[in-house]
Amino acid sequence: MKWPVAPMKATSGRLPHGSEWWYEPKWDGHRAIVRVHDGGLDAISSSGQPRMERWPFLRHVLDAVDGDHGDVILDGEVVAMGEDGRHSFQLVGRPDRPHAFVVFDLLAENGTDLTAVPWAERRERLEALVNRTPQVFVTPVSADADSIMKATRENGFEGVIAKRTDSVYLPGRRTTAWIKVKHRYEQEMVVGGYLLGEGNRSTTFGALLVGVYEGDKLRPVGAVGTGFDEATLADVQSKLRALATPECPFEPPPVILRGGKARARWVRPELVAEVQFAEWTEGGSVRHPVFLGLRDDKRPTEVVRER
Repeated sequence: MKWPVAPMKATSGRLPHGSEWWYEPKWDGHRAIVRVHDGGLDAISSSGQPRMERWPFLRHVLDAVDGDHGDVILDGEVVAMGEDGRHSFQLVGRPDRPHAFVVFDLLAENGTDLTAVPWAERRERLEALVNRTPQVFVTPVSADADSIMKATRENGFEGVIAKRTDSVYLPGRRTTAWIKVKHRYEQEMVVGGYLLGEGNRSTTFGALLVGVYEGDKLRPVGAVGTGFDEATLADVQSKLRALATPECPFEPPPVILRGGKARARWVRPELVAEVQFAEWTEGGSVRHPVFLGLRDDKRPTEVVRER
């Protein structure tokens, strides 16, 4: 099978029901495609960036996959655990937190391309292939939609992924054969600028100005001013300085409140933030947004409104 492989993507929607659907928890982490071959590992993000140097704990995949299976390609999610034992997007990549690779698909085994094989068979082969360890395990599945919705909500998961049992794997494509349903509104947004800070934020910034793409235009959707601690503020500020530009990347320019445009600074739209929010307004803005973290596994131009 040709390497690297772009991940298949789910479509946002309502939870489907029926015997042709099975359900998985939606993990709040970073997507990763991992290849085991010749006793070694390759790993890439969903945008195709190499990840072994950044995520060295992926070496545990070698302990979980029997070498007799030859050239193997796995699709999954890198997650990090908080003090409460729950996974958190904001903790991914922090060296002081335990990480795990949660596997949910098998794309190749013994060098054989399995993308045209139905999901149900790929899943069966995956369970036989991966030996569970604390750092590597196969995500649970259920045929009971209502039960998994309840369980994932109570246990702090982002949501549920519904997958047709007959679905083939379509690399790099978004498909309605996989449906993602979130318990809260959360999605990627592109940072195009920021508002100058005041008071205890006078040396950093007050809020990030974010948007999503419609075609080739970056549309403004709001300002995100909460969800930052001191370390995050300093880290994001350093990245903003490196991307400074006099040109507003939004079209149309955002409506800047509380002080006018003099408080706004623009940056090249290269940073992608994960943002949680209450709802979309009728005007196309997000209400009560909260910053969850920056992610580098998404290309800015791929960030569109999901709902």
